[in-house]
Amino acid sequence: MKKILCLLSVLILLTACGSKPAPEWIGASYNHLEGFKKHYLRGNERLAEKSFQRALEEVKSSGDIEAMAIVHLTKLAVLTATLETFDDREYLRLAAADSGLPHFHYYSFLKGSLAGVETDQLPGQYRHFLNTLRKGSPSEIAREASRIDDPLSRLIAVGLVVRGGQENELLLNGAIETASRQGWKKPLLAYLKRIERYYDSTKEMNKAADVRKRLELISP
Repeated sequence: MKKILCLLSVLILLTACGSKPAPEWIGASYNHLEGFKKHYLRGNERLAEKSFQRALEEVKSSGDIEAMAIVHLTKLAVLTATLETFDDREYLRLAAADSGLPHFHYYSFLKGSLAGVETDQLPGQYRHFLNTLRKGSPSEIAREASRIDDPLSRLIAVGLVVRGGQENELLLNGAIETASRQGWKKPLLAYLKRIERYYDSTKEMNKAADVRKRLELISP
């Protein structure tokens, strides 16, 4: 079976390459992945998991290992954006079954294992960011992350910075603003809690108290 998937964005959307209509499973899996992202970011994990499993069932019907890997990478990316750890065992099983998977650099990027990541193998929106992440100061990294146009891609970049312990007030406030503007409650809560801890660590008690009040108002 010919590969019919193209890496179109940080979430690695599924579509057909060429003029022929895409097989039905591609459209179905794409729609379920979109549902997963929407529900997860809004904080509805039950519906998100249902959508994820349906996307996985669709791609499994094709037997296409690359497509299955893309579904798992999409989940890992969303979890990175919400500051959560992820279980990558299923993705690694797929990678072991197909050593030619083209998205392994993106997986390494999500893991924060940047040493072997080739910049030109990443989605375009991350290439300048990766160079800055490797060489820039925390303030330069925060500014570069803010230049990423796509909101979810921006949060994924911020998640990587936080995972590496390089966050600052500018970076975290940018993530809070992004999540708030999109109505994404799950990352909003995650970054508010993170900046609360940041203010506690820098002894900015008034700012920490303000964040706690906001959390009390919007937490479930």
